[in-house]
Amino acid sequence: MADYWNLLMHGGMGSMMWMGLFWIILLIVIGYYIVKYLTDRTSDREGKETPLEILKKELAQGNIKEEEYLKRKKHLD
Repeated sequence: MADYWNLLMHGGMGSMMWMGLFWIILLIVIGYYIVKYLTDRTSDREGKETPLEILKKELAQGNIKEEEYLKRKKHLD
């Protein structure tokens, strides 16, 4: 039994098992950071307003007149 334990801890199949476990954990960590990076990028895009939304806000605030709004809206379409 001691020879078997020695083989697992100091070479043989045991060291291959630990190396395989290392690579699996490394791939999981890398995958986690890739998914996290991609979801952060999409949430940033969702928070930005479109030019038409900005134009509507300008009209609602009274910064531009309706004629100017229609002119700019036609240009955006």
